[in-house]
Amino acid sequence: MAPVLSNFHPRSSLNLPTAGQLDKAALDSRAVLHRSGMSVLLALAAITGALSVAQGHTPWQQIGLTQLRAVAPELNGTGITVAQVEASLCPHADKFEPSCTATGQPSFKFTFINRSGISSFKPEIPTQSAHATRVGRLFYGNLGGNVMTGVCPDVSHIDVWNAQALYRQLCSPSPSLIPPGQIAAPAVINQSYVFENATTGEIRSVDAVFDNYAARHNTLFISAVGNGLAMTTDTGWPSQVNPPADAYNDLAVATCNGTTGIGPACDGRCKPDISAPGTETSYAAPLVSGAAALLLQAGKEGLGGSTTADTDIRVIKALLLNGATKPPDWTNSYDIFEHVYIFNKPSAFTFTPLDPRYGAGVLNVYNAYEDLLAGEHLPTVSTTLNMQSMPTPYTYAAAPEPLKGWNLGTSHTRAESNRLHHYLFDLPKTARASWNLNATLDWNVTWAGTTLLMDHFYLYLLNSSGEVAWSKSPIDNVQQIHLNNLPPGTYDLVVMEIGSPVPIPRSHYGLSWDFTLAYPARRTLTDRRHP
Repeated sequence: MAPVLSNFHPRSSLNLPTAGQLDKAALDSRAVLHRSGMSVLLALAAITGALSVAQGHTPWQQIGLTQLRAVAPELNGTGITVAQVEASLCPHADKFEPSCTATGQPSFKFTFINRSGISSFKPEIPTQSAHATRVGRLFYGNLGGNVMTGVCPDVSHIDVWNAQALYRQLCSPSPSLIPPGQIAAPAVINQSYVFENATTGEIRSVDAVFDNYAARHNTLFISAVGNGLAMTTDTGWPSQVNPPADAYNDLAVATCNGTTGIGPACDGRCKPDISAPGTETSYAAPLVSGAAALLLQAGKEGLGGSTTADTDIRVIKALLLNGATKPPDWTNSYDIFEHVYIFNKPSAFTFTPLDPRYGAGVLNVYNAYEDLLAGEHLPTVSTTLNMQSMPTPYTYAAAPEPLKGWNLGTSHTRAESNRLHHYLFDLPKTARASWNLNATLDWNVTWAGTTLLMDHFYLYLLNSSGEVAWSKSPIDNVQQIHLNNLPPGTYDLVVMEIGSPVPIPRSHYGLSWDFTLAYPARRTLTDRRHP
């Protein structure tokens, strides 16, 4: 009989780094996996992956994995190195490793890095973590059958890090996540743990080390936001989104049907980024991590038309967020969550591009794969605009872009100017008289110490009459436009980099878009403009 899951508390108190510091020992005792009590039934469901979801769908159907395996069964994680980061479940032993046997993976695929930073290869671990085993099964499990096989069962190698050791390594002067004896760093890192009760200064220090490593090494960290219990403190308002999930370049994951924290981050930014089925956020995150590994494999094999641009984490993030499905109660407003907030809603809520519970929506790897297959398409044209002027549609004749696609864009601005990148589309008249649009833009940030270095991009949809919709959060590094029932016609999707008094020599962004036919009068147009 499986034991009931219970909360795990830190071994002892230990100060995190304050602003301007990156103490490598700082988070040792705060790397705490915080989980609420669950019934035996839910614990067993999490072990097998047979998680309850709405409308009778299995999790693999809900996240689009069943559809993807039907059309591309070769996408199973081949050639991808991944990592799993876990907090120790025991105050007196380094109990963080999954069971090799119970995940169905051979022991030679694993490297374990303990809290002292020592790497080892073990056929089996006597003090294994049941939590790590459950996460591993969902992520890369290979036990056969639809229920017992994880999202990416054929990954090349799995590095399993104790959370303390990983953080100390990220804080080192020249961080490297390639364990001794290995030749490749993990491309996708799943993090089903949180640093609890962090202060504002501590959060910025944590964000800095994760964001800088992700940006400089093209590594995608995918982190559970927490289950709504361990809340950050000493902030403008407390937040249920815990470090490291609130890092800018991370993909923060909530659960769409279980126990979960909700956004925003403590500084008002949109978090989570995406959601997935799971009893708790620990078990939703590995589904997103596995999906990212599948997209990376597809990119490396050239299925998106490139083997470099479509493996960039900005593109992978844009594809995953753009492919997410919107539940009926999805909204980019925090108003509907006032009754569950124990703190004030963000003052900037009218600018939020994502939902505080679902993020961009519920993971659908098949939709993301379709957008990837549509290929990379450069902007139709790029223009420069005075910083005080409003964007206007590009009206000159030009060949329209495909209705699905993506771009790893490059931008540069002159002094006192904005740079506009126009993607022109022609939505034809059909028997189904309207169109739906998802368009997602994201970019990386870096830090100098605890000073944020961030470019700013806005996303507009224009037609001949002017603005149709926009997403221009001044604090997020993601923008999204979601519209239903667009009438046929010519549209201009504009990525605008906001200029500064001095030139910005080069910036990069990931963009994904998808226009799909909609049934007439199915839904009303959601206009993203705000008063």
